[in-house]
Amino acid sequence: MAVLFFALFVILNGKITWEIVIFGVVIAALLYWFCVKFLDYSPRRELQMLRLIPRGFRYAWTLLKEIIKSNLALLPFLYSRRKPEPKLVSFHSPLKSPGARCILANSITMTPGTITVLMQEDGEMIIHCLDQSLAADIDTLDFQTQLLEMEKAIGEEQKQ
Repeated sequence: MAVLFFALFVILNGKITWEIVIFGVVIAALLYWFCVKFLDYSPRRELQMLRLIPRGFRYAWTLLKEIIKSNLALLPFLYSRRKPEPKLVSFHSPLKSPGARCILANSITMTPGTITVLMQEDGEMIIHCLDQSLAADIDTLDFQTQLLEMEKAIGEEQKQ
């Protein structure tokens, strides 16, 4: 994070001189110290998040594939007289952290034809599907599997 503070300082300054570099290092170090001391920031958590970057890219790729698949699944409704049969689906997510549940709910909402209507604290989610065919295997999504792997990796690193 200190490197990002320094880079932001140099970028916003617009030029690089020795005085700016020295002043930037001092300012970045002070901001980093402030974040650790008063904002409950942990360098260990930063390293954990950096290790999740490859899994994050894999998750983004899966999300993109699911968005494309959902778009293709909705084409028959757009170009024919076939009427969708909306359905509310309720399922329990085994995800533990509120952040992972939020990411799952947003990913479901981002895929066309599905909207997360309700997300409860116990992991229960209610999803509105535009058609029953979109609700077929909503509880076994690749999103959820990958988020579970990320939670497991974070949990293992916190035990160490």
